[in-house]
Amino acid sequence: GAIVVDPLSRLLVISVSVAALLVAIYSIGDLERHGFGHGEYYALLLSATLGILAIVTGASVLVLFLGLELLSLSLYALVSIDRERVIAAEAAMKYFFLGAIASGILLYGLSLLYGLSGTLSLAMLPKMIAGLGGGDRVLFLFATTFVIVALAFKFGAAPFHMWVPD
Repeated sequence: GAIVVDPLSRLLVISVSVAALLVAIYSIGDLERHGFGHGEYYALLLSATLGILAIVTGASVLVLFLGLELLSLSLYALVSIDRERVIAAEAAMKYFFLGAIASGILLYGLSLLYGLSGTLSLAMLPKMIAGLGGGDRVLFLFATTFVIVALAFKFGAAPFHMWVPD
């Protein structure tokens, strides 16, 4: 299957849903104070929540990637929701372009992992990788490096955090 339903994923789904509900309730005052459209904000918040839910329940590399991209696209739009501020649009554009580069690197690393293992299943991936030898191990290190660098860049982890203050 493409998703996992186990006690941990149920706990994470409930936690993410409660957190999203609290964010929605907490943001009502800010939305009215700044005059933002309620509909677009809540649609983007729901879309970001759906991306997170796909990430926490995904059993496939493809589902994780699609969830991460859905989350990222929603957050790009949320960053630029204040149309009156030029700095918000600038930050959203930087976030979008740098995120697109990171997505490309991530997709390349994941495609290398798929080429090495022949599977997209997270459960089967370690078993297939364990049987690699010689030159395939070097390719596996490159693929893993691409994935780690891209995720660190997307999450703003050091040393790829220079763009985060925007």
